[in-house]
Amino acid sequence: MKTTEEFEITYPRYVFRRKVLNLVGRGLLRLLTHPQVCGLENIPAEGPVILAGNHVSTLEPLLMAVYPRRQVELIGAGDLPFEGLIDQIVAFYGFIPINRGNLDRKAMTKALGVLKQDGVLGIYPEGGTWNPGNMKAQVGVSWLSHRAQAPVVPIGFSGFRNSLTRALRFERPVVQMNVGNPIPALKLEDETRTIKDTYQDYADMVLQQINALVDPQDFLLVPQHSEYQLHVQVEGGDNARENLEIAGADALAEFLYTPVMLNSLAKNLKKPVQPLYPTDQPRQNHQFSEALKAVLDVLAENPAFFTYRLGVGKGHEAESALRQVLQLLESAQKSAKTVILDASSRLRFSDGRVEEKSHQYRITPN
Repeated sequence: MKTTEEFEITYPRYVFRRKVLNLVGRGLLRLLTHPQVCGLENIPAEGPVILAGNHVSTLEPLLMAVYPRRQVELIGAGDLPFEGLIDQIVAFYGFIPINRGNLDRKAMTKALGVLKQDGVLGIYPEGGTWNPGNMKAQVGVSWLSHRAQAPVVPIGFSGFRNSLTRALRFERPVVQMNVGNPIPALKLEDETRTIKDTYQDYADMVLQQINALVDPQDFLLVPQHSEYQLHVQVEGGDNARENLEIAGADALAEFLYTPVMLNSLAKNLKKPVQPLYPTDQPRQNHQFSEALKAVLDVLAENPAFFTYRLGVGKGHEAESALRQVLQLLESAQKSAKTVILDASSRLRFSDGRVEEKSHQYRITPN
């Protein structure tokens, strides 16, 4: 058995610092929101345990950290910096950064080490916030539970959509943290099934129990089905238009209509992608081209940026379409032509509502 000194992270760590920050955090939550927390007694008082919650905003990790009686070591995004002051606060508090979408053995080893020291680990099985309620559970929670023989405590967070923005406007939104009963640690008892399938089933079950603790009204805000389309045209000086086929164009449209992804590029990574937002603005060829190149630079450094968020198939299609559009812009600039991208989305919600959006990107020569 390893001694405490042999683990990369000693649990608990930053004890005094985190106690002070947790006290400040609870005070700010009471000041800026109406927090409703129930079920904290379901968190085991000792032994390894994984707290697993749903993820919609930047506030859920704050509640998961400050309200449990035991210190919680959080796993968080390591592939993107946080915005502004939040990045400094998070770094000071400390967390386990993980490169999402890639096999980050170092981060998982650190997380396992926390559990091996009978610690409390906080994770979000959906792995991000770009499509809450419709995302597939990641199997990291299963691997950790199995390897550490740690029970998983599901936590449902409700009322968090746009909660930080509303809190900073002093609207004091009601935010709920509902802690459920522990799920026994994963054991590989069925030898007829593959480990991969067993891990996925366990992760799916954890996510189902998390969602059962979420206010059903929250799911009315999440589309159950979505469709995206992108049509491409080139317009000459005589205003004649030519329709072009771009492989993977619809996947590229989904990227353009996913604000979380665009915001990650613009706000977290400080990339010049403003021309990609589906808003009314003048667009010149060189501006749009530079925006596309900035996205490709991110993909060169982090190939999973698209595939982790859109799925492997759509992720590769979106990247391919992006490269084709970039080539088209280069050709259009040489011949002084305008490129027109007609993007649209159609979202269908569980209550029967249908939300349709469309935007035309008119990209003129320099």
